[in-house]
Amino acid sequence: MQKQSRSTFVGLAALLALATALMVAEPAAYAQDTVGTITEVSGTANVLRGGSNLAAAKQMPIQLHDRITTQAGSSVMIGLIDNSSLHLGENGILTIDDSMLVNGVGAPRQVGLLGGELHAVINGAMRGSSTTFEVHTPNAVGAVRGTDFKISYEGPH
Repeated sequence: MQKQSRSTFVGLAALLALATALMVAEPAAYAQDTVGTITEVSGTANVLRGGSNLAAAKQMPIQLHDRITTQAGSSVMIGLIDNSSLHLGENGILTIDDSMLVNGVGAPRQVGLLGGELHAVINGAMRGSSTTFEVHTPNAVGAVRGTDFKISYEGPH
């Protein structure tokens, strides 16, 4: 009887340890999913998230795997950690393809530019990160550790 009680106790202790580990790990996973926040919207812009097409709005979180689009005469500014930012110009298509944690906060590590112009300003903690920030277009890849740069992609005519 004592042997059975001991194995039950060990099983319950292991289950409690696993549950505690899962509760502690959840905030880190969430932090990686949210990589920025829309700080400015001019004109018409949308965020495609998990099959839903949402109107872009100020203070809207931007998450891993979001696809942000802008129409003619429109733009979106996405604020990131340490005043870093991404500005997507008119007729733009930007995808958030990979993320990283910078000082415990989610940030994009790799984005795709499928149309339009992107102005990226990478400051502070993202600049000193051991991982580079990458912009992929259908025909080129740009990778930086910190800078202010513009990149554009115009599809075939």
